[in-house]
Amino acid sequence: MINVIYLTGVSGAGKSTAAHAFEEKGYRVIENTPNEVVPALLEEMKKKPESYGKTVIIQEIRHAKTGLSILNNTSGIRLLSILLYCNKPELFKRFRLTRHMHPLQAKGLQLEEAIDDDERRANLIRDNVDLFLDTTGLSNEELRESILTKIRRANDLDLAVSFLSFGYKYGVPSDADYVFDCRDLPNPFWVPELKDLTGLDQPVIDFFKSKRDMAKYIKVLEEFLAQVFEKAQKAGRKFLNIYLGCSGGQHRSVYIAQSLYEIFKDRCYCMVSHRDSDKRGNYL
Repeated sequence: MINVIYLTGVSGAGKSTAAHAFEEKGYRVIENTPNEVVPALLEEMKKKPESYGKTVIIQEIRHAKTGLSILNNTSGIRLLSILLYCNKPELFKRFRLTRHMHPLQAKGLQLEEAIDDDERRANLIRDNVDLFLDTTGLSNEELRESILTKIRRANDLDLAVSFLSFGYKYGVPSDADYVFDCRDLPNPFWVPELKDLTGLDQPVIDFFKSKRDMAKYIKVLEEFLAQVFEKAQKAGRKFLNIYLGCSGGQHRSVYIAQSLYEIFKDRCYCMVSHRDSDKRGNYL
């Protein structure tokens, strides 16, 4: 059995950055292999597992549906598939800044048409990949850290769960498996001495611990997610993204995401991050 990471994504989403990150970690990176020769490549890899023990196969999104199907139907490999995505406004900005041409522009498409075609193809395989990662707003370093962290346990059988807090005013992440709305819970924003703190600060933690509604909410989430994680493990899922949102992503969602991480960290491999906790603004 050999381990293979399959990486694809819309053009401009960060495949090259991810490839460099894998190379620096000792992976053999094979890019843009035609689907016609993928079966022969896989057979050669299985003959030489010592040479292909850490391999990443990268394809453009237009070849991904067939490529992924070939890999999924090849025996003797343990596959981890990753799809990188980025929203259209961000892609326009990236192509303008880098002055790179989209591959489909060379075939006569306008940039907007090419981006739309990529998104259509990404939607066709989204439900069939192990990890869908939205790189919108991520720097190169953030992308490298995110993808390497999430594949750290790729060869293990344990489920990897990512808890993330966010603020609705800054947009809902598109790569969530489950999103929970925390906006109806008590809000420390209205307490002057807590307004500029976050859900990680002790005064805010004490505030939430005094609220029965918060304890009930976390208990319900714990019971529900325990069932979700159990089913996911039985189904062979490798990753789940659990996102908690409140208005500004500073208090309620931060506290709940951190609480769930503490609850589940000894039951499965867990990560926690707080996307918007360092932002400040007026919100309800």
